Amino acid sequence: MNSKIYKILDLVTIGIGVRPKALITPDKNLLQDKNKGGIVISADFELAWAFRFSKKENDPIKKAEQTREYFPSYLDLFDKYDIPITWATVGHLMLEKCNKGDHHWMHRLPYFPNSHKWLYQSGDWFDSDPYSNYKDDNAWYAPDLIENILKSKVKHEIGCHTFSHIDFSDKYCPPNVAEDEINACIEAAKPWDINLKSIVFPGGTYGNVEVLKKFNFEVYRRNRLEKLVIPYLDEFGLTVTNSTQMIGSINSEWSIDYQVWRLKKMISQAIKTNTVAHFWFHPSDYYVKPVFEIILPMIDSLRNKDKIWVGRMMDLPSLKKFN
Repeated sequence: MNSKIYKILDLVTIGIGVRPKALITPDKNLLQDKNKGGIVISADFELAWAFRFSKKENDPIKKAEQTREYFPSYLDLFDKYDIPITWATVGHLMLEKCNKGDHHWMHRLPYFPNSHKWLYQSGDWFDSDPYSNYKDDNAWYAPDLIENILKSKVKHEIGCHTFSHIDFSDKYCPPNVAEDEINACIEAAKPWDINLKSIVFPGGTYGNVEVLKKFNFEVYRRNRLEKLVIPYLDEFGLTVTNSTQMIGSINSEWSIDYQVWRLKKMISQAIKTNTVAHFWFHPSDYYVKPVFEIILPMIDSLRNKDKIWVGRMMDLPSLKKFN
């Protein structure tokens, strides 16, 4: 199916799911200003951790190398257009080093076959950890990149992506594993003076929200059918921001031109309906930069015209209006 056919289909489908009534009630509406839409961008910042049990990717180190190669260009673009984003960061990347046995206190996931992404059926969850340091094994540690984020001209958020990129679902992740993963993230963040408020579930998994509540998290990104919504409160009082669109090599037939066209339509719809478009990406994806080079100046222009609000995940819980 080519891009033209996709465009025809999207004219019908791209607006579906705006403001689902089952999710939005007057007392849960966090956005009162009816004059703007919103943009949030988050990055699944993982290096090699996301790919060691992947069914599709067989070279985690290459993925990490690609992230490191593209990383400076992302920070430059965000600085150039003054776009703050949320870097949903695997906690282990905040470490400068670790030693054999440092993570033995953590409960492990039971073996599981994730339905479409991962296969964990032998060994230990931390077998890939080199128990080394970022200078010798920078696919597994990234204090240098964390420092670059914190020194950016734009005030980015560093959020949570679990400590070791686990399946966080209730089905495969017992609460004691979830608690240890979050505890490890909090401890890794302390030397950086980072207060973790948001989380992106690895691999689109979802669960253990009660654990997040226990550790004072405030907001999470979730994959739902509804793509453009006003951020809403779940049953635990946490703010939910729905994933709108991944930027990057989603489909081999999706050209750069088509992706840009699709994102522009979503932004336009968010403005029209006073909702939030939440875009996300993998920093290892070579398709992302050329899309950003077109989309970010557009976002900046719309913000200057007072058409949209641009912010981070951590900003959503306190957001009463776009300003």
